[in-house]
Amino acid sequence: MDSPLILSLKRQSRFYGSKIKILSPAKINLYLNIIGKYPAGLPAGQAGFHRLESVVERISLCDEVTLRVKKDPAINISCNYKKLETRANLIFKTLQLLKRKFKIPFGFDVLLRKKIPAGSGLGGGSSNAASAFLGANALLGLKLKTQELYQLGTQVGSDVNFFLSGSRFAFLTGRGEKVEPLDIKKTFSHFIIWPRIELSTRRVYKNARVNLTKVFNNVKILKYALKRGDTDLIKRSVFNALERGAYSLCAELREVKEYLRKRGIFARMTGSGSAFYTFSLDTRNSKLRATIPDKWPVFGVTTF
Repeated sequence: MDSPLILSLKRQSRFYGSKIKILSPAKINLYLNIIGKYPAGLPAGQAGFHRLESVVERISLCDEVTLRVKKDPAINISCNYKKLETRANLIFKTLQLLKRKFKIPFGFDVLLRKKIPAGSGLGGGSSNAASAFLGANALLGLKLKTQELYQLGTQVGSDVNFFLSGSRFAFLTGRGEKVEPLDIKKTFSHFIIWPRIELSTRRVYKNARVNLTKVFNNVKILKYALKRGDTDLIKRSVFNALERGAYSLCAELREVKEYLRKRGIFARMTGSGSAFYTFSLDTRNSKLRATIPDKWPVFGVTTF
């Protein structure tokens, strides 16, 4: 299954020197509700995880992942964000999983060009892992189908399967690994505002309480609004059960939200934070950009 995200692909007959460059897009959570928690005693992929319902949108803010096959069996990652050049990087875990499963004897040089801020709730790590799966699948001719990729993606991270699906919009359940693509034709514009705060996903979820979700927005209304392109109804329906937990961990994040609110800027936190997204008719809106402090990067994006 070759992906439309592939920018370039060069295969060699014996694989060594084969190279692929692939886009790795971000996402925003338009809806994230915690509906329970998996009890202890279940398999490691579920035990202790929260059960979610989420509507996600893929956006045009993208990293680039380049994989090159080499004879040396090691996996080496080079990145413009040096903190990600570790074995904890989900790209490393993805390629290591593939090497074990398919008994791949050679290694990979990985070049990761980051544009998606780390620790922002935009899904950069999961997207990078999905790009590594898709890239290796195309590069090595593994011929893995979508459901086979999902089985592997679940072992790496909860959001990986959304990026493997190739969907612009999807409804996620389970711990986020079950993907229902949504047939939404509309394209939306957003600003992504990142206050340069990195939050630990694990800590934010640990701090979340299921009973926070009693303030419940109906996901069916949001799906309807997205299909209609009704921005006002979308704004009334978007919801993130993790916001309060993130604010209690990081008072500065609450101050960012208040700063935006006082200036009439509608914004919601995505995922476990710390980035916020807006709904905008024009991502070139210079007035909004001028309102945001220079220390906070702002990205104009669209549905991708």
